[in-house]
Formats: sequence, C-alpha cells, structure tokens
Amino acid sequence: VNRDRFSAGMDCAYAWHGVIDRSIRYIEDFQLLRPELWRRFVQQFREDADFDAGWRGEYWGKMMRGACFTYSYTQNGQLYDILSQTVSDMMESADPDGRISSYGRDHEFDGWDIWSRKYVLLGMQYFHEICKDAAFAERIVASMCAQTDYIIEKIGDGPDKMPITAATRHWRGLNSSSLLEPVVRLYRLTGRQKYLDFAKYIVDCGGTDVENIFDLAYEDELAPYQYPVTKAYEMTSCFEGLLEYYRITGIERYKTAVMNFAEQILKTDFTVIGSCGCTHELFDHSSVRQTNTTNTPIAQETCVTVTLMKFFYQLLLLTGDPVYADAFERSAYNAFLGAINTEKVVEPLIAAEHPTWNAEPLPFDSYSPLTAGTRGNGIGGLKLMSDNHYYGCCACIGSAGCGLIPKITLLRAEDGLVLNLFISGTVTARTPAGGRLALKQETAYPRDGAVRITLDMDRDEAFVLWIRNPAWSKSTEVTVNGAPAAVSGGYIQLRRVWKSGDAVELVLDMRTEAVRPVAYAPQVLMNKVIWVKNYIVPTYDRQDPLALRHIAFRRGPLMLAQDNRLGYSVDDPAAFLVGEDGYVEVRFPAEDTAPYAHMVEARLPLADGGYMTVTDYASAGKLWTEESKMAVWMLTEKPVAKPE
Repeated sequence: VNRDRFSAGMDCAYAWHGVIDRSIRYIEDFQLLRPELWRRFVQQFREDADFDAGWRGEYWGKMMRGACFTYSYTQNGQLYDILSQTVSDMMESADPDGRISSYGRDHEFDGWDIWSRKYVLLGMQYFHEICKDAAFAERIVASMCAQTDYIIEKIGDGPDKMPITAATRHWRGLNSSSLLEPVVRLYRLTGRQKYLDFAKYIVDCGGTDVENIFDLAYEDELAPYQYPVTKAYEMTSCFEGLLEYYRITGIERYKTAVMNFAEQILKTDFTVIGSCGCTHELFDHSSVRQTNTTNTPIAQETCVTVTLMKFFYQLLLLTGDPVYADAFERSAYNAFLGAINTEKVVEPLIAAEHPTWNAEPLPFDSYSPLTAGTRGNGIGGLKLMSDNHYYGCCACIGSAGCGLIPKITLLRAEDGLVLNLFISGTVTARTPAGGRLALKQETAYPRDGAVRITLDMDRDEAFVLWIRNPAWSKSTEVTVNGAPAAVSGGYIQLRRVWKSGDAVELVLDMRTEAVRPVAYAPQVLMNKVIWVKNYIVPTYDRQDPLALRHIAFRRGPLMLAQDNRLGYSVDDPAAFLVGEDGYVEVRFPAEDTAPYAHMVEARLPLADGGYMTVTDYASAGKLWTEESKMAVWMLTEKPVAKPE
C-alpha cells in the first residue's frame, strides 16, 4: 500500500546550470571521485579501527548514500564504477559469517558500533537502487541479510541477548536505535517477516533506555528540547525509521508521532538558516535562543542540517504539505550551501593542535555561525585513521544534501506533477500517462523571483501542474500562456490539457523582510551534557541581554549576511531603516563589488543615510578567519524586540 501523497523515482534527467549544479559537481569532483578515499574508509572494517569506541565505521555508509544520490543527478559513469568497486570491497571485508563491523568482536555492540553498521546497510541499500547488474544486486542483498541476521542473533529480547538501547554507551541508546530505518527498508526489499519483527522490537523499545521518545512525540506535551535526551541528529534518525515503519504497517499512532515531532522542530528548534541546535548538536529551543551571543560556536551542525533536509523530503512525500518544501529550501540555500568548503580551507585548528597529522581540506564545514563569528570552529566527528589521515562526520554526510536537491525538485502526485524548487535548466521526466516531458525553467532564482516554465511534450495531456508558492512570497503572480491564473497558498494547482510549448510565468515576492528576535522568559533546558556517558541534565537558561539587539534580513529563500570583507565590521552596531510593514528598501549595485563569489549582493539602508553591503549567507565567511568574520543576526544600536 502506498501511503505517500507524493512519489519520487520518476527517472528524471537533469540539465541544470547555476549554483546547485556547480555545488553538486564540485563535491563529486573534490570528494566522491577519489578511489583512495573509498579504500581508506573500507579499511576501517579490515582492522579494529574503532578500538576507542569511535565512529570511523560511519564514514563509508554516510558518503555512499550521498554518492548514490549524486550519481542519480550526474549519471557519471566514472562515479558509478568507483561506487561499484567500493561496494564490492566492503562485502569482501566481511567476516565468514557476514558480519561487517569496524569493532573487534571482543568489544562489539558498544559505542558507535550499531550506528556505523546502520550506515553500512544504508549505503548498500542506496547503491542497490542504482545498481545495473542483477547478479551483483543479489550479492548485495545477501550481504545485508547476513549483516542483519548477525545483529538479530545478538540483539533483542531474551536472556542471552542485549537490548538495542544497551548496545552503546552513548545518548541512552538513540544512536543504536536508529538501526530501525535500514531494517524496515530491508524488510521492504526482501519481504522476510523476521526483519519486520525486529523492527517492531526496536519501535517497542522506544528509542532510549530512559523514555519512549515515540510516545512522547505522540502525546505532544513536550518539545524535543524538553525530552530527557536531546541529541538532534540521532533523534531525527530514529523518527526517520519510525516514518518508514508507518509506511509498512499503516499504524496511525506512529504517523501522528512523526508529524508531531516534525511540527515541534519547526516551531521550537529551527533557525533562520535552516538548522537546529545552538548548543553543540542538541535540540535546545534554538528558535528563540539563536540570537544569544553567549551560544557556543560549536552549533548548527551540518550533520543536523542534512538530516533535517532528508527528513523534510520524506515528510513532503508522506503528506504533500508544502511547509516541508519551504523548510527544505531554507536549509538548502542557507545552512547547507554555506557549509560547502569552496575555498578548500584546511580547518585552522588541525595544524595547531595536530601538527603531525596528514592535513588536507575537507569538503564541508561542520558548524555555522548565527551572530558574529567565523567558520572553521572544529571538525565534527573528527577521527584519525591508522594511515595518519583524518575525516569527520559532516564531511561524509554533506554530499547527501547536494543529492537531495534534485530529488525533491519534481515529484508526482496522483493527478499530476509537483514542482517544488526553481532551478535554471531542464528536467526530463514522464507525464502521469507516461508521455515524455521536458520541463524547462528560465530563471535567475534565487537572485530574483521571475521564473518562466516551458513544457516540451510529445503529446497533449490533461493533468495538474502543482507549483509551490513559498510561504514567504506574499504577492505571487502567475500567468499561463500570458493569461492570469488563480493563485493560492501552498501549491498553485494548474489543471488543463497541456500542450508542447505551453508556458507558465511566475513572479515571486522578493522584497527584503526584517526578521526580529523573539523575547523569552528564563527556562529550564535539557542541554547540559555529562560527556562521560553523554547523559543530559537540566540547566537554567536566561536570554542574553544582547539577544534583542539583533536583526536579520530575508530576501526570498536567502538570508542576507555581513562579512568583514564588505567594509563594515560585524562587531559594530548599526541602525537599520525598516519600514512599518516590516520590509526594507534595499538597493542593488549596477556592478557587484563583493570580493568573493555570491548569489546576491545588496545594500541595506542605514539611519544615517548610508548603506551596508551584504551578500547571501551561504557565500559569506568562506575564509574561516577573522578576515571573513560574518553574521546573519546583525547587531543593532538598540533593541528591536521587547521582552515579554
């Protein structure tokens, strides 16, 4: 039974140009087309690499998932061959009983062992989706079954088995419980009841050994930052698994839990750049805490951003609610693109703290600043490997963010096609009746809001073209072949007999809107970490007095940001001119002057009659030094919001 409102898997082909295409191909070239990197990651499973209860075993599967998404876009034969070889290498690393682990048997099911095995399974599952060799695909399924059967033999109910929530020393079992997702997917692939039974066991365990987080979400009395464990990335991964379990079982309680969890994130823990967590990688009420200058620079983790993007993509498929497409776009164009290491900077602390390591730039930054700060504040998930090279979790997960953007752009509804993102170029797909369709977008989006969509079809066909009308666009205009069409919130649904050459023109409201901080009362947060066992204990939180002296500016999907290189110190307060309607009359230079590549450059008006130059957030701060110190929340001379 298909329980999703929208569906993917349309065998789309892409001919895009612009920032998205450049980003995907940059990561493919810089990271994914490196056989030696794949060999290094497989090597972790040929030795007791995680002797220290580490997570080196997650690297391969994380990057494999993103590489498979990327291949679906680029169709690069060289990439496919590299992925085929590394999957074969990984299967050859297995023990005779099929076990694949970066942990020796004498200390398995500890630390991040199950978490890493989860990623091996996911990596193989996503390669299986693109695999062109039927016999090889069967070998992959056999390997995944052997890996999972070994786990089931050791983990579960019974006197001789270990509980899933005890198969780690971290986060009360959240990381090990996230095994749920690939187990459900393996059941879907094989139909073997034992995998569904094991999935049910994991769900019944509730995600942690201290509280059933699925029940907490269903009851909806607490936000995720109030749960007794608040690790954002791992918790979201557990709910991804629960979403997959709902798709199989149809148990409405679990759909409700997933939906409640997602809605709470958007309400309580989603920042202007589209990420979570102002305290490490924890849910911590960051929707209101994001303007505190006292927040740690280890925040807004790229692993969290990409996991949210994948979660929002799945929620959009499930529900058809454009709020998740809006959220995905915010994450993609701000936090995610901002994390790409376009300048190939070596993380500054590596040379200083680890002078003997084999230093090299990683493809993604791990943390993103909100108030005045720099990039390059550490490598998330940093581990040294036995060949003296290092890597990190965010560096491995990032390519999935690139690959998800094409996947979400054009989806299928029961009565038509759904266009979610506006990207210059052509997507070739099939119409609902199976005809050929080339959907061409001519646009400078997100630089401006004019989009011309032309359909090239091999035959006329009646269907609905759903076009996302972003929530931030307050005065969208639409025409079909020059005639005005009705505009609605959420999705604009254009129902007609479409003919080759038909054109839809969309004009989105790209006015620059001021975003103000939220005043909040003192509160108790579950965000103090006892790092020895990763337990969370309550801590008292009070709003930083400077928090209300910040303001941010959104133009379309882009947040605007300061950068020291633009001529105005991010540490100096400014007085901005904001209209009574909450919008700002920005100017755009005849010729851009910013000394770095960017999507948009603008001049914000100041009270003294001058202007401050800003660019899009994703392009700022790329030197990872004080020279390119940046801020999306800009300091003002006086408060712009009032305490409650």
